[in-house]
Formats: sequence, structure tokens, C-alpha cells
Amino acid sequence: MDISLPGLFAAPNIHPLFVHFPIALLIVALLFQLLALAVKSDDYLRTGRWLLYLGTLGAVVAAATGFIATQEMGHDTAGHDLVHVHRDFMLVTSGLAVLTSIVTLASSRSRSSTTRWVQMLLLAATVVVLTVGADRGAELVFRYGMGTAGQARPATLDRHDGHNENEGHGSDNSGHHGERHGGERHGGERHGGEGHRGHRH
Repeated sequence: MDISLPGLFAAPNIHPLFVHFPIALLIVALLFQLLALAVKSDDYLRTGRWLLYLGTLGAVVAAATGFIATQEMGHDTAGHDLVHVHRDFMLVTSGLAVLTSIVTLASSRSRSSTTRWVQMLLLAATVVVLTVGADRGAELVFRYGMGTAGQARPATLDRHDGHNENEGHGSDNSGHHGERHGGERHGGERHGGEGHRGHRH
């Protein structure tokens, strides 16, 4: 199985398998809630509710697997402090999602516009916290290489190396140009020498 799915078996933990589901589901749930309020559609409202319930389930699973992954990391890992920031945001996200789902389920038969606005605002707050927490998770991966086989080099080191490489290429190019010009000069001298020999004949 590890041959057919090498990426899956190379992952240090299963947390990355679940993180994208609550992000997508809760954001789309909010869009359906807004659309339902705009066009006054019960169908859109029901769709938004089911997306909310599924997104909440996904958030709880993602938070649980993330917490397990955090326990397995060393405290000297680069970006470890940011791990706790990401974890806290996502725990708040999961709590808000559960609260929103409970309120939505309890008032699912209500046709009051006030109740629907309360549901939508709770979901909007959930999505805002979710977005900030997910951004911190992306920073952990793309800046610190967290959860990957190797760590990414710091951005300052990359820029420094690239600058030196450019300088090296520049000097090499200059050297090549010098060699070419030198070759042309030598060629000219050779041609000139042939011309002198022609005069002597």
C-alpha cells in the first residue's frame, strides 16, 4: 500500500488529512446562509445547515488529530511557539462551530429572521477565527516546514544565497565575455600576422 500511496505513508501524522474539510465546509456553509437570507430560500438554508454540521464534525476531528500531532513534536522544533497559537485558534474555532451547530439545530424549525441572523453571525465569527487559525497553520508548513520530511531554510538565508549565486553568475559571465573578446583579439592578431606574411610574399 505504501508503494501506491507514498505521500500518505510519508506523512509524519494524519492531521493533514483532515484539516481542509472544515475549512471548505464551514466557509461554503456561510455562503449558503448568506444566500438564503438574500433570496429567502429555505432550500439554501437547509443546505447551509448540513454543511455546518459536517464542517463542525470535520473541525472536531481536525482539532483532535492536531492536538495529538502537537504532543508528538519536540519543544525545540522551529516554530514551536506558533504551533500553540495555531492550536488555540483552531480549538476556539471548533468550540464556536459546536455552539453554532447547537443553536442552529435547536432553532431549525424557527422561521424568525432574527434567529436566522443570529445563526449567520455565529457562523461568520466561526469562519473569521477559522481563517486566522488556518493562516497560522499555513505559516507553520510553508515557513518552518512543520509536518514535512525536511525543514525549509529561513527566507533571509534564501535571499542571501540567491544574491551570492547571482554575483557568481555575473562574474562568470564577465569572465566568459572577457575570454570571447580575448579570443577575438587573438584572432585579429593572427589575421594581422597572416596579412604581414602576405606582404612579405
